[in-house]
Amino acid sequence: MSQPLHLPDAVVERHPMRLLVVDDDDVDRERICRVLAKSSVRCTVTESTTLESARILLAQDEYDCVFLDYHLGSNIGTELLHEIKAGLISYVPVIMVTGSDNERLVVQAMQEGAHDFISKTHLKVGLVETTLLNSRLRVNLERELKSKRERLEYLSFYDILTGLPNRALFFDRAEQALLAAARGSQRFAIMQIDLDLFKNVNDSFGHGAGDMVLAAVAQRIQAVLRSTDTVARLGGDEFAVVLSEASNAEVVLRVAEKITQEIRLPISIGEHILVIEGSIGIALYPSHGDSVQTLLLKADWAMYAAKHGASLYLMYADGMESMRQRPASESNRLRQALDHQELFVEYQPILDLRNQCVTGVEALVRWRTPEGEVVPPSLFIPLAERSPLIHRLTYWVLGKALDQVQLWCSQDLILPVSVNISARMLDDLTLAPRMLQALESRSLATSLLTLELTETALMSNVERAQKILGELRAAGVRISIDDFGAGFTSFKYLRQMDVSEIKVDMAFTGDLAQGSRDSVIVRSIAQIANGFGITAVAEGIENLEDAAKLLALGCHSGQGYGIARPMLGECIAKWVAQWNLEHA
Repeated sequence: MSQPLHLPDAVVERHPMRLLVVDDDDVDRERICRVLAKSSVRCTVTESTTLESARILLAQDEYDCVFLDYHLGSNIGTELLHEIKAGLISYVPVIMVTGSDNERLVVQAMQEGAHDFISKTHLKVGLVETTLLNSRLRVNLERELKSKRERLEYLSFYDILTGLPNRALFFDRAEQALLAAARGSQRFAIMQIDLDLFKNVNDSFGHGAGDMVLAAVAQRIQAVLRSTDTVARLGGDEFAVVLSEASNAEVVLRVAEKITQEIRLPISIGEHILVIEGSIGIALYPSHGDSVQTLLLKADWAMYAAKHGASLYLMYADGMESMRQRPASESNRLRQALDHQELFVEYQPILDLRNQCVTGVEALVRWRTPEGEVVPPSLFIPLAERSPLIHRLTYWVLGKALDQVQLWCSQDLILPVSVNISARMLDDLTLAPRMLQALESRSLATSLLTLELTETALMSNVERAQKILGELRAAGVRISIDDFGAGFTSFKYLRQMDVSEIKVDMAFTGDLAQGSRDSVIVRSIAQIANGFGITAVAEGIENLEDAAKLLALGCHSGQGYGIARPMLGECIAKWVAQWNLEHA
């Protein structure tokens, strides 16, 4: 006797299932319908005697399942399976029915795509009911998986905040425009757009306001362009445009003027009215280059010249690259800061939100001038990344962090440390051996070090990242992707590189109200990450209430001012002891 089924909520039908029974034998068909009528599954049944009539019915209406006879006169039921598999007929689960107990037929039908197989000699209510509901469960799971795959695909090529193409899709569209222009001896333009003083919006009104500004700017740029053009968010407050079929420079400049006018329109953020300006740099194909990389670089130089000049937009001209050389004196100042020990490292604790245990710290470099002024990392880190100093700075931070871990270990405090790595460090082929040597020279286990890279760094050179990170990962060093969700990383690459954790960008941890956009995004990222065995770490936790919400959404770890602000290494041991005492 069949056991009653206890089905998940997703399978419980709120409306009768619509079934199609296809069998050319009147007695067998009526028997199947009779068994279905006796089952506890609510259903309506439509009957068909031929494959041709079944095709018509499936084209005219939607069905939840088909009971299909294997032998239909001169036809074989698997013909319908072929047509469903080929997309000639809308997808519908099929349960094959036959009067034969031939195992070969069963295997063949399942290989062709049948969900299940029932022998007419075993046509019982319990079996039919179980088979039908199991099929329905499988369909629901397949649909859910398809939805998640589509979501992953979207995350790989689109920016979640603005809905615009991301850097990866931008380069793809730009390459297509270049090929089309080359074939037709046409012109096209690339624009780089950077919002002026955007950091002040985040600092003064919060990241939520900044997100609203970015979304509004994205819509305004998009409204100016044609459907054949592309606007993408490259990251942060940087946008780029592919202007296809740009007949001449005057047309492109008029578009740039229109974009700057639209960006300058007031934006209402709560009780505040903000006026934002953007600087635009323009490069033309083929006048300014014959590759996307060259055009984007020259557009960037032109944008920099516009930002530091009197115009909001400029076409690239020879000599603009020299504008980028001005930060040289600033680089010298940073070099002196390294020489004179003006830099120091602070550490921010990371928690396992499930048991409130401190699982590690993130090393954060700081700069205090002799006059006592603290230079924000947002100013000197980008400066270092644009110069060879990033290599020296990275290894300096690594050495300081590992020295601190070694000291903690001598005090019986085992705390792994995360160290941030720039994309430029992936150009250093000695990176892996130098890091492993740094661990070995201090007699530290490789598991005590985590390397954090942004999504942009990971994707800037996928092959080299796989090689270097693969070597480190094989040795036991953990790999973390910082600001996840703000870039264009595909989960495919996370799995290929054996990433240990992702840090959910703090842009998504601001509004955690039930059903909010941020909470839905965080839950989706966390669910998929956890499914791949990747730890989801929430950044920017402002209070313990948010920590509890993030845990409920699937983030098992977290850090932020609501847990602890960054502190000097000598303060960590005392803080950990106090935290453990309060949360024992």
